[in-house]
Amino acid sequence: MRSLVLAAIGAFMLVGCETVPQEVNMQPMAFQTAVSRATAAWHPYAGIQDLSTMLETQTLSSAQRARVLYERGRLRTENAIELPNAIQDLQQAAALQATVVPEEGMTTVRSIPDTSSMIRIAEAKLQLSRARLAGLQTLPQWFDDKVAVSEVAEAADRYRNSGLAPDPFDAGLLEAGGYLCRSTSAGVGKWQLGENTSHLSDLDWCPVASPASSTPVASS
Repeated sequence: MRSLVLAAIGAFMLVGCETVPQEVNMQPMAFQTAVSRATAAWHPYAGIQDLSTMLETQTLSSAQRARVLYERGRLRTENAIELPNAIQDLQQAAALQATVVPEEGMTTVRSIPDTSSMIRIAEAKLQLSRARLAGLQTLPQWFDDKVAVSEVAEAADRYRNSGLAPDPFDAGLLEAGGYLCRSTSAGVGKWQLGENTSHLSDLDWCPVASPASSTPVASS
């Protein structure tokens, strides 16, 4: 009986001493390739989605995470997409960059530029969008400003219900966000309102609109 107790205690101690597998950061080459692919995506919103997926699914070093946040904030700022989130991205990127300590023998991730000027640009664009939303606008103008203030899902629903054909850039955003879907039979005779519908010949509203990335401002 005593030997059984001792064996059980020994087994318990061995389990407790097992080494927890260490998480491995994304390899530098794979990281750079993924970032380059996202920033050169077919539509800025598709790139934003790809960068968001990296942040959610990949194990990243502080320097890598700062770079991804910076690139996502830059895409959002330059294209006036989800500007409150852009400001948060850039602020978080700068804060993370300040904590980065180069590790000996490790490939160094290129430091992000100073974010203060880009934050000011995003804040100015956001202020203008909010001011315009308080006045009279066409649906395309309203859509762009709602996207700018991080209300993509509401903007997509309004477009969907209006029957108006979105312009090429807005259609790309809606497709990247999961609201428009491609199909060989899509778009035939369904886009009657709007001057230019040629880019919508194989696009139609998805069966169920997907709130793909009206990311709350409080998220990463």
